Amino acid sequence: MKNEKSTFFGNSPCVLELLSFIHKVANSKANVLILGESGTGKELVARMIHENAPFADQPFIPVNCGAISENLMEAELFGYEKGSFTGALNNKIGLFDMANHGTLFLDEVGELSLTMQVKLLRALQERIFRRVGGISDIHVDVRVIAATNRDLEKEVKNGMFREDLYYRLNVILIKTPSLRERKSDIKLLAENFLKRFSKKAGKNFLGFEQEAIKVLENHSWPGNVRELENCIERAVTVENTNSITLSCFLNLIEQEASEKKTHLEVIKLPAPNFSRGKIDLEKILHEAEKIYLIAALKQSSQAHKEAAKLLGLGLRSFNQLLKKHGIH
Repeated sequence: MKNEKSTFFGNSPCVLELLSFIHKVANSKANVLILGESGTGKELVARMIHENAPFADQPFIPVNCGAISENLMEAELFGYEKGSFTGALNNKIGLFDMANHGTLFLDEVGELSLTMQVKLLRALQERIFRRVGGISDIHVDVRVIAATNRDLEKEVKNGMFREDLYYRLNVILIKTPSLRERKSDIKLLAENFLKRFSKKAGKNFLGFEQEAIKVLENHSWPGNVRELENCIERAVTVENTNSITLSCFLNLIEQEASEKKTHLEVIKLPAPNFSRGKIDLEKILHEAEKIYLIAALKQSSQAHKEAAKLLGLGLRSFNQLLKKHGIH
C-alpha cells in the first residue's frame, strides 16, 4: 500500500504561496535550504518537494545533524570500510549512498561542526565522497535539502558556519512561516489534528466549542504547529464529552496571562517633590497617556476599534488622542 503524500495544511496567503513555490522547485535537483522556527514543518516541506519530484519513487533519507555526535557523523553520512576503526567489522554504506537518485534531507544542518562542514562541502560540490577508511571515490546522484532554525547568515559572520557551504546549500531558499503569521489556519489545523487523534484514541468528537477555538486563535504559539498538535492530542486524551471544551486549554489561558503580565509597560511617575519648584503635571500625564495608547495598539495588532475598547474609549475619542500625540 502506498503511503499518503505529505500535506502542508492551510489556506492563508503565506501557505498558498509556499505550496505554489514547492511545486515550482520540485522538478529541479538544485539544493534547497529551508529556514524556519522549530515546529513550523520544515521536514514536511522537504518531503513535499521530494514527493512532487519526477523521482518521487526513489529514497527520501532524513538525518538529524544535531542528534548524531561529531565523531560518528562522517561514518553516518559516508559509510565506512571494514577494519577502518575498532568495531568496524563489516562494510557499511552511508546515508549519501542510501539516498542515491533520491533526496537526502539534512535537518538541523546548522549543528554540524566546522570539520564536518568541510567534508560535506566536497560531497555537495562534486557529488563524490569516500567512505571512512576507503580509497575509492563513490559517485552519487542526490538532491540535498537542508533545514535549520538558526540564522545561518549570522553564523557565517561569526565564523560558525562556512560561507562557501552556506551558498552551496542556499541555491533555492524556502522560509516556513510561523503559526503567528498564519493565524487564519489555526482552526483548520486544529480540526485536522482532532480528526487524526480522535481516530487513534477511538473517540468521536463533534468538534470544538466556539470559546475553545477563540483561545487557540488568540494564543501566541511559540512552539508553532508542533505545539498546537501536542495541545490537541492532550485535549483528545483528557476530554470525556463529545466536544473539545474551553477547560482543555486552561493552561494556554494561564500562559497568555502570565506573558502579558511579564511584558506590561512599567510607567514610573516622579515622586511629588515641590522643594525644587512646581511640577509639570500636564506633561507627566501626557507621556503616560501616550504610553497607554501605544500599548493598546500593540496589544490589538494596530486595530483601532479594539484598542479603543481596551482603554474604555469610543473610537472617535481614541483617534483624536492618536492625532494629539502624533501616533500613526
